[in-house]
Amino acid sequence: YAKRLSKVKNILFSKNLDCLLLTDASNIFYISGFKGYEGIFLLIPKDKEPTLFVPKLEYDRANEESRIHVEHYENYKKALIESIERIACRKIGICYKRVPHHIVVLVKNKISNVNVVDISEDIANIRMIKDDEEIERIKRAVEIAEKGLEEARNIIGEGVSELEVAAKVEYTMRIMGSEKTPFTTIVASGSHAALPHAVTSDKVIRSGEVVVVDLGATFKGYVSDLTRTISVGRVREEIKDMFQAVLEAQKAAIKAIKPGVKAAAVDNEARNVLKEYGYEKYFIHGTGHGIGIDVHEPPALRKESNIELKKGMVVTVEPGVYVKNLAGIRIEDDVVVTDTSYFVLSKFERNLVE
Repeated sequence: YAKRLSKVKNILFSKNLDCLLLTDASNIFYISGFKGYEGIFLLIPKDKEPTLFVPKLEYDRANEESRIHVEHYENYKKALIESIERIACRKIGICYKRVPHHIVVLVKNKISNVNVVDISEDIANIRMIKDDEEIERIKRAVEIAEKGLEEARNIIGEGVSELEVAAKVEYTMRIMGSEKTPFTTIVASGSHAALPHAVTSDKVIRSGEVVVVDLGATFKGYVSDLTRTISVGRVREEIKDMFQAVLEAQKAAIKAIKPGVKAAAVDNEARNVLKEYGYEKYFIHGTGHGIGIDVHEPPALRKESNIELKKGMVVTVEPGVYVKNLAGIRIEDDVVVTDTSYFVLSKFERNLVE
């Protein structure tokens, strides 16, 4: 945490700021280790120690979890303005992408001669590169999620509902140590699977269908994100072809990952394979995204992304093909960028087993 704080404080000097104000739970957890919710803020002055401000009901827990000095307040807005005034902070770095607009308005209206600077990209660039401890936590979250996939594979069958599968999968991950699901588990069968972000329903799974299971676990604040497509009995040849296309696209994209490669180039590898199979138009999202404390972080693996991959980045690779009224296929794994190449954290079987 000291190294992370040091990196963040470098923003103060590079942008000639007086202080940084962070109000979102993810960035505050990254720097302090405190898993807070709404109504917290972290003030980082250039020449003084940072302070985490929390409501009184969170004070004891924050003192236990935080690596940073904690104070509690009675009135959020009053504490925010008074703490900024107390350190004579006039040039403030704020994450515009994560701070509520009314907080920016409050600061500008209540503090005279204030200059607010957006540091969203600066913070994101720091958090994109994971340290060894972060990668270990993600790895453990992946292992827990794989237990969920194993449970899904074991119980998916004709007559079982999507909701039943999701419930048992989430229960399994919980008892294996997941703090929460980082997103709503997706279990989508048959033509329902043709919706990339399908809402798990009471639909009953039938023989001859494929089932897309997209799930994640959380371990010590860090998340995983995995997807497998599971068949129920024998499926149509067209669906088998779709699956093979997605599997080959994913393999090609993963193989392209290494330091110095543009994120767009990884996305392009997946698209080229799907184009060869004739499914390019059915691939309607990016190839992947970063993961960490949040399930969607930079870098995004998509065709317009110019971000260069670097050692320590952790990304999902998840090409998909979605044909309306037929089926959807998606395969997703979590991958670490290493010194010279890549390492796939997830080991769960990817092939279509009938």
